[in-house]
Amino acid sequence: MDTEDKILKDIENGYDLMAEKFSHTRKYFWKDFEFILYYTKQGDKMLDFGCGNGRFLEMLKDKKIDYVGVDISQRLIDIAKEKYAKERVNFQKISSSPTLPFPDNFFNQVVSISVFHHFPKKHAEEMAKEIYRVTKPGGTAIISVWNLWQRRYWKYWLNLKVIWRKDIIIPFRNNQGEIFDRFHHIFSKKELKNIFEKSGFKIEKKFVLNKKNIVIIGKK
Repeated sequence: MDTEDKILKDIENGYDLMAEKFSHTRKYFWKDFEFILYYTKQGDKMLDFGCGNGRFLEMLKDKKIDYVGVDISQRLIDIAKEKYAKERVNFQKISSSPTLPFPDNFFNQVVSISVFHHFPKKHAEEMAKEIYRVTKPGGTAIISVWNLWQRRYWKYWLNLKVIWRKDIIIPFRNNQGEIFDRFHHIFSKKELKNIFEKSGFKIEKKFVLNKKNIVIIGKK
């Protein structure tokens, strides 16, 4: 198993390990991202890539859309299915390989919130191409990553939590005291834009949202 495969497998196992605490501390979707609704039309097919416990659905209750949520964590998918058992939605567990189980030009909109910073750069590039493949012509991709240039993350740069250049480890502790060392790639606006631009998207907007998140909006 090479380094990239190990990182991705550790992320999958780690989110299974901390699924309950993660879900408990993230019951509702961040209101900062309500702007996504502007891009969401009735009847759209939407892919929530890295859906976690499905909390984005809280924001979509008044939208009649065809929603699909995917995640590499089986436990988080199970929690999402339990939580939204009465909703007409589709949750699927996917592998960590850079492929999606959907045909070309399938979704009007792909949303991925706080996911891509967990990917090594090469994997991020491959997943951007795959997201482009499954997006319909004229469709939109909205991608956000943590703004890891914030002062509160500097300690991970200074206490030997740096793996390689712009890759760092940020630990997360579950309710049993078990620690999951989460991989993070430190994206800049330019780097995130370039990855999705090279995949084929025309980047319409790139910005930092409330200092916490780097966001790009791309059109196919």
